[in-house]
Amino acid sequence: MNIFFTDQVRGEVAALPESEARHCIQVLRHKVGDRIRFIDGQGGLYEGEIAEAGKKTCLLKVISHKENHGKRSYRVHLAVAPTKNISRMEWLLEKATEIGLDTFTPLLCSHSERRVLKMERLEKIVLSAAKQSVKAYLPQLNPLIGFDDFLAETDREADRFIAYLGNGVKGALKQNYKAGQDVCLLIGPEGGFSPQEAEAAAEAGFTPVTLGESRLRTETAALVACHTIHLLNA
Repeated sequence: MNIFFTDQVRGEVAALPESEARHCIQVLRHKVGDRIRFIDGQGGLYEGEIAEAGKKTCLLKVISHKENHGKRSYRVHLAVAPTKNISRMEWLLEKATEIGLDTFTPLLCSHSERRVLKMERLEKIVLSAAKQSVKAYLPQLNPLIGFDDFLAETDREADRFIAYLGNGVKGALKQNYKAGQDVCLLIGPEGGFSPQEAEAAAEAGFTPVTLGESRLRTETAALVACHTIHLLNA
């Protein structure tokens, strides 16, 4: 069954946004009386019955509602320098959302080759991935931020790690992360973090770790890190 999204839920009545309504009514040919499932992006998973159907509108009567669907005891924050080839970053965001992602922050680093992002497109990718994998929580997408500014704003309560290949590495991520803890993972650009950035991250409380013996692409490293956290919490 297809999953839809709306943040317009008022008690026992919900309305799909225009794009979702068009897909539901015009593409999938749902009609009044049909039942569909939908998420609200805040942990709510619903089943509703179509009460009104138009070319651009779809009103629903809420039949059932499950709160905190898929909520975890830990949160995963990926902070990644966007790849030059944007399709690789979009792939990462899609797969990380399917696996389980709470926050995504694109980083502007000294070796960054991409300095502009179309956030609206990334939001659509996240929404599609969340619906496909029945994730009731939508990840928070932050705007592109400079590396130093990010370090200054990072949540100090989370476990913090930086994937790094240089000096000072404290072992593998799996050996340093404690299950159940919120985590923030720094992943560098194609050229890697500079020694100065690695030093600044360490001073800010980020533990330098490896993700294995292989040298990974940016998007692969980020997905491996994300998946490792979930495996350690399984």
